Amino acid sequence: MDYPLKAFIAFFENHGLLRLKDRVPWRTVTHGSQAYVEKLTAGFKDRIVTNTAIRTVIRHEREVIVIDEYDRAHRFDHVIFATHTPDTLAMIGDPDDMETDILGGIRYTPNTVVLHTDDALMPRRRHAWSSWNYIGKGADHDRQLCVSYWMNRLQNLKTDKDYFVTLNPITPVDPAKVISVAEFDHPLFNVRALKSQQHIGLIQGVRRTWFCGAWMGHGFHEDGLQSGLAVAEALSGLNRPWAFDPAQSRIAWRPNWAETMAAE
Repeated sequence: MDYPLKAFIAFFENHGLLRLKDRVPWRTVTHGSQAYVEKLTAGFKDRIVTNTAIRTVIRHEREVIVIDEYDRAHRFDHVIFATHTPDTLAMIGDPDDMETDILGGIRYTPNTVVLHTDDALMPRRRHAWSSWNYIGKGADHDRQLCVSYWMNRLQNLKTDKDYFVTLNPITPVDPAKVISVAEFDHPLFNVRALKSQQHIGLIQGVRRTWFCGAWMGHGFHEDGLQSGLAVAEALSGLNRPWAFDPAQSRIAWRPNWAETMAAE
């Protein structure tokens, strides 16, 4: 298993999995992640362009030019890539060796995600049901991870019917109980990826280019948020309007201002 023990323990500690009691309660966003996206973008949603692929990004000394799929050129002072690293490298017209090495160190694995009502993909004993449920058979280390999320508990659903989201089902889900099927790519946090996380600061801001995403942390929404805030603060010179201890950051990269705060 290509995963450092230190990172494994840090992940478990961050999620309170090493505690037998007094675990930190988890919070969820009412109405799901779409709700906070709508809140965050409410002030400028009319300026967000969707359903438009980016063909290439050309970086010059004084500006950045973004070319979309319709060959339209959009000029900016800086560019921030909040995308999967393979997509980022595909959009950069001329990545240098360091960008190629660091961003190329973050690989992704495809995962099938099924929303359903089939409790056969949950532990046999109902009292053993948790928010996250690992489903495994034997010791096949090459098989994809299978996890069933109990959405009633995660999202506090007000219904007597049980809803589940299963990642990579190891047994077929009853077709009559399938609501939706989707394919997602998730970052693979091996030794090389963790090294890339530590070195991301070497390419932040270089050639008017910045990078953020959940891949800079543990792959969760909170990691994407923190990395985006870090880029915004480093680029603007402004601080977020609430108290924040950089030592508690979920991402490895700490801009210069964060180092200064920690020293003080």
